[in-house]
Amino acid sequence: MTTSRIASIVLACGLACAASAQSTQPLPLTQFDAKVDISSGQVSNTGNQVTAVISEVVSVPGADWLRLTFDEVTLAGSMDAGNASYLRITSLEDGHVQYLDHVSIRQWQHTSAYFNGDAVLVEILAYPGTGFNELNITTVVAGTPPSVEESICGPTDDRILSSDPRSARALPIGCTAWLIDDCEHCFLTAGHCNGGLNSDINVVQFNVPLSDNSCSFGGINHPGPEDQYAVDPASQQTNGGGGVGNDWGYLGAFPNSNTGLLPWQASGSWFTLDFDAPTASNARVTGYGSVSSSLAPCTWYAVQKTHAGPFFSLSGNALGYGMDTTGGNSGSPVIDEGTGNAIGIHTHGGCSTGGGNNSGTWLGHPGVVNALANPQGVCIPQGPNFSFPDGLPDFIDPAGQNLNVNIAANGAIIPDPATAELVYDDGNGAVVIPLTHNGGDSYSVSLPGGDCFSAVDYSFAVDDTSGESYTNPNGATFAAIIASGTSDIVNLDMNSDPGWTATASAGTTTGFWQRAVPGDYNRGDPSADSDGSGFCWVTDNAANADIDNGIVTLTTATYDLSGAPDAVLSYDLHHDVTDTAGGDLFMAEISNNGGSTWVTLESVPDSTGGWESRTFNVADFVTPTSQVVVRFNSQDLGTATIAETAIDAFVIRTVLCDDCLADVNGDGAVTPTDFTAWVNAFNNNLPECDQNGDGACTPTDFTAWVNNFNAGC
Repeated sequence: MTTSRIASIVLACGLACAASAQSTQPLPLTQFDAKVDISSGQVSNTGNQVTAVISEVVSVPGADWLRLTFDEVTLAGSMDAGNASYLRITSLEDGHVQYLDHVSIRQWQHTSAYFNGDAVLVEILAYPGTGFNELNITTVVAGTPPSVEESICGPTDDRILSSDPRSARALPIGCTAWLIDDCEHCFLTAGHCNGGLNSDINVVQFNVPLSDNSCSFGGINHPGPEDQYAVDPASQQTNGGGGVGNDWGYLGAFPNSNTGLLPWQASGSWFTLDFDAPTASNARVTGYGSVSSSLAPCTWYAVQKTHAGPFFSLSGNALGYGMDTTGGNSGSPVIDEGTGNAIGIHTHGGCSTGGGNNSGTWLGHPGVVNALANPQGVCIPQGPNFSFPDGLPDFIDPAGQNLNVNIAANGAIIPDPATAELVYDDGNGAVVIPLTHNGGDSYSVSLPGGDCFSAVDYSFAVDDTSGESYTNPNGATFAAIIASGTSDIVNLDMNSDPGWTATASAGTTTGFWQRAVPGDYNRGDPSADSDGSGFCWVTDNAANADIDNGIVTLTTATYDLSGAPDAVLSYDLHHDVTDTAGGDLFMAEISNNGGSTWVTLESVPDSTGGWESRTFNVADFVTPTSQVVVRFNSQDLGTATIAETAIDAFVIRTVLCDDCLADVNGDGAVTPTDFTAWVNAFNNNLPECDQNGDGACTPTDFTAWVNNFNAGC
């Protein structure tokens, strides 16, 4: 990794903020210990089926939420025998349930998840004849929301709701933590959030629901226990917070007690870390800040919100930038708006109406780099280190292809080469194929291929010299498609006119579609296009202008997909709205008859929180024909709210799969007539032109066709 640094980078943007006092931005839960008296005594199941042998309602009247602490829990039975008792905890307000067994109750340090409401039902479910169970609870943690600390960079709070699956609410301190691309996809956060008994993180929450509608007295709401994870204390590394530019924390979490999934497995995504000295023009902070009733809806209190603003500087290890943040944003990722990569950890708010800027800790901080290089607890790579020198294929040739694999020792975990294997499933059942050991850490294997367009799942396994088994990826599989490659039918970066049409409904006053270089005009516009080429389509690329009083429609040209039954459509979408009830809707539609009838591809009522990529198999919606058209609708109807939409990186590609590429005309024979067919494919940029599988139609494909012709089928 690169950790080069310079003393200071100051962008000459004419928007420098004056220095001002800064403060950290946690949002600690206001909570109290409530006394209860739950003492079950020893109870066993003398019946003939699994039943609740202990059932107690724990209540703290008037509390916004509850979290149980267990003085004693005895669970009968054995997990190895499959007859272990377990706890079932149910919120009486919303019905959310958490399950805890012998292992997960220790991981949760004899506490429960957070439950909405002031009462929960606690049960121990036991198998017949397995022995005594017991439950004792004398203390319950109950709470109400804390006060607001603002760092707003203008007269209004311009954050919008977001739903980035990589970002979590960290409790009880009330901060933000986010998944990263280390080996076990653990979390980064601020050091002052993760620095000791009074500022520690022991639970991370995803899919956080809106809060009650009161900024002062309403309570935060918790997601179901299936979206809450207990933090592993042994994984936590932190400097405790050493001020601006010196404030970081690193931690991991146990698998969810209900689903068995790790946070990254449930999320499916994580941030890519960029350790180079940042050159961003704009940055974004996404986290779980508070709100003030005068500036934003109270239901947004301590739920995920995002805002982008100018990036100012790197000075030492301190980042400076300007966007809206509040208490609870501490620990949030600082994101390079251009690349989408994380460049730092947000730690201090100092931006206010009168000037100043927010600050964070750069990822190149030596403490961060050292912690990531020396993970602890659940963040330690679990097993031998797998790597793939040539990468992993998205497409596997129908005839099969070779794959190189490296499997290296991880400390005392030394792989046994004789046990290394590939588990491969092309839909006809899993097969196990031994890896060839080439010496040292090097292995190779032949991927078998299979039937064209089949979906393949595969993984790797090896035992260590002590007989312990490991898989890669851990608890998941890699995916690929049996195909020769892909070929682009349409690939638009919007830098030139694609022949699309912009229209609007009667009465629309602003927000008309334009092909332009976008600017951050403080109405939810993107600050840059998605693919970095410069242009995109955006609704009203002007200051303080967005869609009003109607529907604006962007209709593509007509595309011939009659020869592409497996066509895949993708585009990048930026949709930013303040009407969270869904009135400011974005809708994408597709037609295969030139626009006579339409089928909905997607309907998006909420903000995307920045650019997002969307992908669709055309045949899942319409039969590919010679008259395929796509249109994008965005609207602002009824009450005037802010609605902005942008489209970029529009691509239609087809998957190529031909066991005999030289048979261009598809008559089942390789003859000189296939040369004429290839020339036609070349002149018309048809998928059959691509003979070398590089996804492009170029003169080099003629040489490839000759080689394929000589090889025969």
